[in-house]
Amino acid sequence: MDNKKLLLYKPIMGGLLALLLASYTNALFATELPTQVKSYYGSYDVEHKQAGKPAPSLSQPVIEHWLSPQKANKPYNIAVLFPHLKDPFWVAVDHGVFKQAQQYGIGAELFLAGGYRNLGRQVTQLETILRDKDKYDGIIIGAVQFKKSKLEHIYKRLSEANIPIISVVNDSYTPTINAKSLVSWEELGFQAGKYLVSHAQGKKVKVLVLPGPKGTGWAPDSFNGFKDALAQQKDQHNIELLPTIWGDTGDRTQRHLLNFILEKHHNIDYLVGNAIAVNALLTKGPNGEIPPIEKFNNAHPNIKAISTYIIQDVYDHIVAGKVLASSTDLMRQQGQIAIDMMIRLLNGERIDDKTVRAGGEIPFRTGPIVPIISNENINQWSYEYLFGERNFKAMHYLKADYLLFNERSNSNGQ
Repeated sequence: MDNKKLLLYKPIMGGLLALLLASYTNALFATELPTQVKSYYGSYDVEHKQAGKPAPSLSQPVIEHWLSPQKANKPYNIAVLFPHLKDPFWVAVDHGVFKQAQQYGIGAELFLAGGYRNLGRQVTQLETILRDKDKYDGIIIGAVQFKKSKLEHIYKRLSEANIPIISVVNDSYTPTINAKSLVSWEELGFQAGKYLVSHAQGKKVKVLVLPGPKGTGWAPDSFNGFKDALAQQKDQHNIELLPTIWGDTGDRTQRHLLNFILEKHHNIDYLVGNAIAVNALLTKGPNGEIPPIEKFNNAHPNIKAISTYIIQDVYDHIVAGKVLASSTDLMRQQGQIAIDMMIRLLNGERIDDKTVRAGGEIPFRTGPIVPIISNENINQWSYEYLFGERNFKAMHYLKADYLLFNERSNSNGQ
């Protein structure tokens, strides 16, 4: 083959290979995600609604496998709002949202509040999206607060502008929300508490709990679930809980809280905390400071760690035998499901408003079943399934891929 023919041959074969790979990906993503979910159908009534818990107006949970849509009918553009990316937890959610959007050829843009205290910034971001409403087809939001009048007001205005809103990970009170991709953080806390009770085996133990930011829905819910697990055991008087310490899930804040408490107390047996606190216990500080577990080893020689949710570092600590266990809400899958729900809504499917499922409708609320991951079963949970590829960097902007979108649309239409 001469050089001219070879030069022509290479791009042709490259194009054919790309089409084959795209067709394979289409077939793969048209099937069920390997995620078992707990779904709630019915109408959403905020009367008696509590943070984290399904509204009483919804159905009893339906255990099912989540099914992704066949395609997006248009190259939609989605605004995505997160509290921050300081916690690697949200990087995994980012992976789920953006990689799933990428598979369907739709666009997405990320807005960061910068922390759970920055309610005003998140409201301003929503106002910007409303002002540029022709640019965005829908909103996926991890809200910084469960119920605040400022949020409720802008949610209502967005609803009046016919912009659908889906909550992801963090619960939202608002009656104008369209759907929710999340789990009960009480279940996460309950699983952590259940594991602690089993591991303590009825012995007298002293426990430090660092749930996370108090003003959120998820951290108090996690703590309530943890206490519920302790309340169900016979020897609950053997578990001494130190005063609960709340704080933002940034490394600096959690590390400061740990150093303060570990210096103040002695002979703590367990830290049950948010993933950033658990990781901070075991690792050096940003300026090379000695890990708290080493710094206070004489005061707390037997301290062990249980996380109420998992991040990449906690996963590696479990593998290394440095963390006993962690609950997980499968946050990457929650991100995927949020995109799926948005696509189905924008495609014209409706949210089921009956408590008895007729079939084919979108549940108002759904989320993965919550497992506990420990050294005993971590071989069943691959890193990639939980978080995505190890070298993944959070995505902030994704332009709609019209070529991929058209290819998917044509292949699904044949």
